[in-house]
Amino acid sequence: MDERAQLMRALTLQPMLDGALREAGASEFRDTSFIPALEQALQIPLRLTMSVRGLQGVHANFTRFLVTRLRYEADVAKHPEILDEDVSDPVVVLGWARSGTTKLQRFLSADPRFQPTPAWAMFNPAPFPGEKPGDPTPRREWANAMMNAVTNCNDSYQVMHEFEADEADETSFIPLGNFDSPSQCVTTPEPVFAAWSRTQSRVPSIEYTKKMLQYLQWQQGGRRGPYLIKNPLNTGELAEMAEVFPNATFVTSKRDLVTTMGSCMRMMSEILTNTFDPLDLHMVGTITVEQAVHELNRYVQQRAALKGKVRLLEISYGRAVKDAMNVASL
Repeated sequence: MDERAQLMRALTLQPMLDGALREAGASEFRDTSFIPALEQALQIPLRLTMSVRGLQGVHANFTRFLVTRLRYEADVAKHPEILDEDVSDPVVVLGWARSGTTKLQRFLSADPRFQPTPAWAMFNPAPFPGEKPGDPTPRREWANAMMNAVTNCNDSYQVMHEFEADEADETSFIPLGNFDSPSQCVTTPEPVFAAWSRTQSRVPSIEYTKKMLQYLQWQQGGRRGPYLIKNPLNTGELAEMAEVFPNATFVTSKRDLVTTMGSCMRMMSEILTNTFDPLDLHMVGTITVEQAVHELNRYVQQRAALKGKVRLLEISYGRAVKDAMNVASL
């Protein structure tokens, strides 16, 4: 059996679950509500002609997501107080890709009033076996060692979005572990899954993000201020985010799509280089525009419906760059 065939066999439900249980040293999943969504996600490699490297990435990521779930469940069973952690009031940076959201997130995360979301924690919210409480060094080392393989951070990608283990980064890696998020289509743009995911409530994947933020806050000794979080997909999830995080403050970074769309396409081509060989650039352009249109239309509709009901600040990219200190004080 060649490597592709082995990977396709491994990317089926029972082998995925069994492999995660072995790695986590667990006997069962306490919460199995995610399994129908996982079954949907496991159809993606059957419908997309992915490279071996792309299949390897999907298998590694799905395994990591499942192992994180098992480690979280084990810790909650021992420490149910994790579920009492208050993370209801994050500052949420909204805005589509290439609109200055990373710059805004990292600048604001330097404020000691906020809890940042470093990349190592977003990749692996659960402590590794043998990790000392309060010392996530193994996860930092994992992030430093695996950054290129996991996130396709080649030289040109790093110019667009610099990754460092301890830098504040997107929470977008976390809801992927619920297997029902449209953000799965960033790395595996499969139309059937994309259409299915858009029929699903966004609340469960956001609630899963909340659980991981509670988990991380507990690991760090408890609450010490609001989280400062960012996920481009949250831009189209304003209503659902407000439901799960009722005391949130939303800060939208605004930038002209005419200016940013070319850069978005370039970023997507860098990401999808790992998924496809060869890469169809026409497909990259089509899905980049379609994803942006869908999510930004949701944002406009939800913003209008929620006017006066949520705390929402809209900041132009130019102002965020030129007048950062005053923006931070708003």
